[in-house]
Amino acid sequence: MYRTAWSGSAPERGATAAEDDMSGSNEELVDSLLSQAAGQHALMLARLPEEIARTLPVDAQGITRAIDHLAEALDFDAEQRRALFRGHAMNPAVLHARVFGGEGLTDSTVVAAYVEGARVRAEALALLADTAGGEGLGATVRRLLSDHPPPAEGEEVTGGLRDVYAAHEQAALLIARHLDAPV
Repeated sequence: MYRTAWSGSAPERGATAAEDDMSGSNEELVDSLLSQAAGQHALMLARLPEEIARTLPVDAQGITRAIDHLAEALDFDAEQRRALFRGHAMNPAVLHARVFGGEGLTDSTVVAAYVEGARVRAEALALLADTAGGEGLGATVRRLLSDHPPPAEGEEVTGGLRDVYAAHEQAALLIARHLDAPV
């Protein structure tokens, strides 16, 4: 299940506590990154007016940090790590801002941005799985991600996005476990 609750306190600005303490297994670090981001998201939502909080059902900070950690653990250089996220530059919300400036986003543009972000992160996770464990792990991660696709137009968005994000978290943890496994 997507991490919507967390029992700790959010770290101050800058690196998360998990990033500060690089000891421990990859799985422990990825789990910590995901949990801390969930806590930060929950704290942020609690401070926002309800009508704004409703538009932010999920947050990709944890999975993004986990992907970056996994890429670093796999010795991806800076350019390879940037390439994992390059697709975010074509996100519908980014394109909207380039064309319309500060004009408000429609609900469909917001949903499209979440869906496109999920697609970019799914591609990054599949590549990391291939790199970490070859065809076997890559196939397992792709199957997990394809079993939890982003919501299609007309489907319930919040639950669908949480399901997608939960699958991303599970995929990151599978990759981390593989990296921790004795060779």
